[in-house]
Amino acid sequence: MVTTTLDDGGRISRREARAGAAKVHVGRIGLGTVGLVTVLISAWGGIIPYVGPAFGYSADGTGSWHWSLSHSVLGLVPGALGVLIGLVILGRTPGIVVGRGRMSLAMAGFIALLCGAWFTIGPSAWPVIQNSAAYFVGAAPLRQLENQVGYALGPGLILAICGAFAIGWASRHQQNAVGSVAGVPTPGAQTEALPRSEVAPSPPNV
Repeated sequence: MVTTTLDDGGRISRREARAGAAKVHVGRIGLGTVGLVTVLISAWGGIIPYVGPAFGYSADGTGSWHWSLSHSVLGLVPGALGVLIGLVILGRTPGIVVGRGRMSLAMAGFIALLCGAWFTIGPSAWPVIQNSAAYFVGAAPLRQLENQVGYALGPGLILAICGAFAIGWASRHQQNAVGSVAGVPTPGAQTEALPRSEVAPSPPNV
């Protein structure tokens, strides 16, 4: 609590968040939803190459539960990493304390963004990396669009958006934390004045 003394003896008490104990308000639904979506979309991207053929959805023409290097690098690895990152984001949902866990949340968002980028460009880059045929087999235009959206563009874009949201969330609240430490009033700070009965009257003018 910071107290300022005026010339006439009055005192104004201003409540400000202390640097060591101030907490940043976290919208649990927003951040929690991002973490949950990150987990679900990463799980989809990681497992769809293995279970998709079981219901007629095979983008590369292989059967269900076919283990290959392309399935592992383009699906399983970024999917498993995305699930882990989503759990990290969910772990930050109950509350964020100023100066604690900032880099973890920002780094989690950055990794999620990278996973989304790899989901998106991985199938197109794979023939160049492996010097092999295209990852997606030839099909009708509508089926090619389904394969791109279900295996690459869909999971990649959604995961990248979730990662960018987490980075922006951490950056915004880090700025609030810096303002609180520097003594700059933040949106959560409140200013209250004592009742006039408790303010010493000024001496009459002579």
